Amino acid sequence: MQLFWVSGAVGQIKTVNLTFKTLLISFFLLTLLLISLGSALQFFGFRMAVEYDPGIARKLGNLHTAVELENLHALYEAKLNDVNNQIEINREKIKELDSLNRKLAVLATPASIKKQKSLSAGIGGQYQPLSATKPKSTLARISNVSKELKMLNRQLDESLEQTNQYFDWLKSKPIIAPIHGAVSLVSNFGARIDPFRFTPSFHGGLDFSASQGSQFFATAKGKVIQAGWHEGYGNQVLIDHGDGYRTRYAHAYRLYVKEGMLVDQNTLLGVVGSTGRSTGPHLHYEVIKSGVKIDPAQMLLGLK
Repeated sequence: MQLFWVSGAVGQIKTVNLTFKTLLISFFLLTLLLISLGSALQFFGFRMAVEYDPGIARKLGNLHTAVELENLHALYEAKLNDVNNQIEINREKIKELDSLNRKLAVLATPASIKKQKSLSAGIGGQYQPLSATKPKSTLARISNVSKELKMLNRQLDESLEQTNQYFDWLKSKPIIAPIHGAVSLVSNFGARIDPFRFTPSFHGGLDFSASQGSQFFATAKGKVIQAGWHEGYGNQVLIDHGDGYRTRYAHAYRLYVKEGMLVDQNTLLGVVGSTGRSTGPHLHYEVIKSGVKIDPAQMLLGLK
């Protein structure tokens, strides 16, 4: 692009060629000039502010006196100490929580299965700071506190996960009574006189006293592998709980589950009756471990 203008009284014509390169250089020089002018104004303005009011200058320049810096450092120190104290308090709470979880696991675990699984992997050990020497830098101390908090959160997560895993495992074990409320037994596990032949016989479960139509429930989570009529047991449910455990509920009047269903602890299975080889309404309950009938009383909490 060309620009023409006339100068002087004689009307002399001058020409200037404007190229992209010329425009780019001009823009760069203009920008540099403006930046330089702004820097100069800021510098001289700051100098004037220092001479007029040092307090304003410190605020504008984010500057602090030695006393202010010392007070600020003391404030950070106090806050860091508060956080460290809270960390120690939370460590003690984790230890207390882990101890309570262990006690609860002991109370909630029948003696017959305590050896099958560790009550808790547990965590612990003597407390040791991340650094043997106290960092001089406040930033370094903040970094260490951040690491401590992350470690504390990880310990909490591990403790909760271990507890949840244990109690989930425990829910798959037949440790509660199949009849809710106060329960009473009319026949124990082991040798007894057969109610039909009146001769010595072996009883492979527990007979719970219950009226016709009383509800009975799964004693642990598992899968229903049988649900229907059996010549001796009448209407019966057989549940596989894993780890070799199975439970049987017999002589029911009506069943509410079918073969293949997944049930949880306390799932309603049916109502009490007197079907099959039975002299009257009651619930016959068995626990089978690896194909062998065992005394359910050894598994049920609060029964013995």
